[in-house]
Amino acid sequence: MAEKREFFSEVRLDGLTLAALKQGAASIQDRYLLKDFLEYVHIKKGLLAPYHSRYPLIEPRELLPSFEKNFAEYPDLPSFSLVAFNRPLSYQEEIFQFDLLHPLGEGKKRAARENLDKIMPHLDRDLRPLLSRRLASRDLTDLAHYDELVDFLFHMDRAQVIARDRQGDFRLLGVYASFPSDLDTELKNIGRSLGKFKHLDSATYEQERYFVYAFLMELYGFPIAAERRTSAALFARKLSRLKEPYLIKVLGASDRTITSLSGFEQKRYPLVEKTALISLPQGLAEVHPHLKDQGFYVDPARRVVIFKVTYQQHKYNRFNVLEDRALAVVKQEIIHPYHGGRDAGLNILKDTKRFLKDLTDIVRGEYTGSISYKRTDLLTSTKTHEDRLKFLFAWLTKNQRRLGTYSPESFDAAKQILNSYLLKRDYREAFTKHAELHREVLQRVAYLTQAQQLQPLEKLAQDEGGRTPGPKRRLAQALAFLETQKGGLPYFYPDLFDKCLKLWDQILAYPYFKKLTGQTTPPASPYRRQVWEMLDQGRKMAAELKKQHLKVQAEASRGIPFPLVLPEHPRPPSPGAA
Repeated sequence: MAEKREFFSEVRLDGLTLAALKQGAASIQDRYLLKDFLEYVHIKKGLLAPYHSRYPLIEPRELLPSFEKNFAEYPDLPSFSLVAFNRPLSYQEEIFQFDLLHPLGEGKKRAARENLDKIMPHLDRDLRPLLSRRLASRDLTDLAHYDELVDFLFHMDRAQVIARDRQGDFRLLGVYASFPSDLDTELKNIGRSLGKFKHLDSATYEQERYFVYAFLMELYGFPIAAERRTSAALFARKLSRLKEPYLIKVLGASDRTITSLSGFEQKRYPLVEKTALISLPQGLAEVHPHLKDQGFYVDPARRVVIFKVTYQQHKYNRFNVLEDRALAVVKQEIIHPYHGGRDAGLNILKDTKRFLKDLTDIVRGEYTGSISYKRTDLLTSTKTHEDRLKFLFAWLTKNQRRLGTYSPESFDAAKQILNSYLLKRDYREAFTKHAELHREVLQRVAYLTQAQQLQPLEKLAQDEGGRTPGPKRRLAQALAFLETQKGGLPYFYPDLFDKCLKLWDQILAYPYFKKLTGQTTPPASPYRRQVWEMLDQGRKMAAELKKQHLKVQAEASRGIPFPLVLPEHPRPPSPGAA
């Protein structure tokens, strides 16, 4: 381990050290000061205190959306959930259940004993005497004692509640809280709002349910996971809807990640932040020696750092080629374990060069790490071809939104790495033994190839803030796209081909275009005539592409193999191409 100093001993908040705040030098009345105070205490107690040389570190990949389900359980590690309100509590009127704690200053003679009695039943028997010895005479609601009390609160199943007292000070005013979680109603409502669920259509519901569920959870920084995280996400959703300023924090023993949902600003979604201990990749550590020199490592031998990621939510957009983008990384920070300073100069999650290196290691069977395959298997090796193919499928699925939006040059580099393995003649016998897996990965590569090829049309269809060309230029560029891609588009997967037509229709939705489309004869104005002719050309081209696509699908349904990996600079493959 690093130096013998106490973690975060040099942190200063509002001019005071954490130690001074713990000694009651000042109360906490500012909500953002509360947020910072809780962040340092939770990192210190929830991540740093239990750290040891065999601590199961988070892989940086796990902090990149979309998030994966955790398979491992670590019951010896801390876990908690917490909600903080920017107001006093009104016990009977609150919309959730919890045990109320009372500050000693309220005049209740037995408040200290009663607060202790409300916590004791929820602790293991061997912890109760220790709690009584250490904190029996203290005001457990005072955040000056929170640093000590949290060691016990980590062993409680349910949530902590922080709110303001009558004087406006933040205090711990509740324990054993249950967050309300009406998953069924929320899931069905958001599914209908996204246009994914249709009334009395159970088949569509079954087909789209997982997508909607995953999208909903990811908006709040979670995978589809245990009840603690599900209820936290849904409670945050409910509080945002009620325009209630709040902060929700969750640490799972399985995910070893502190997730913060800050709804102090009354926006549609809370600010999502995740903090965990990771091992910095060796190459990145070598490029940034200042991290070691300036003491940023928790454990220099393992290159362990405190890594915090801030995310931004995205409203569902049916015109996105890959629709699953609910969350994106906007900020990455390494937190100093003693003075709490931040280094935001490293790109750990979105480094294309390291991304391609990881892919190279996977196809060579040299990758060290783990990944979830189809939410059922946890893969930890790429040594065998079976594991390597499964790993590739899972890796491509997790990173599909990144790959789909890469520049053509970066995507081609990834494609070359993949093809060097998937199309290698020396491995034909091995791939024959795992034919279904091999085909599964080829299909994923083909799908992502097609999704990437649709990016120019997607950008033209999404006129965000006037960043795309004017209507006529957009139409001309969209026409050029269809003309350039007409050889390959009929062979696109049905959902991607349908997406292509919808993107084209979105471009045509411009009112001026809609008015011109209704004319059966060319306009007299040379400008309007030119636009009218472009629209007519596009209409005919789209109709011909659709006709060819239906023909390809009909041939595929009769057993003619569908082309899986499109040539790099093709003439279009024939329907019978392998």
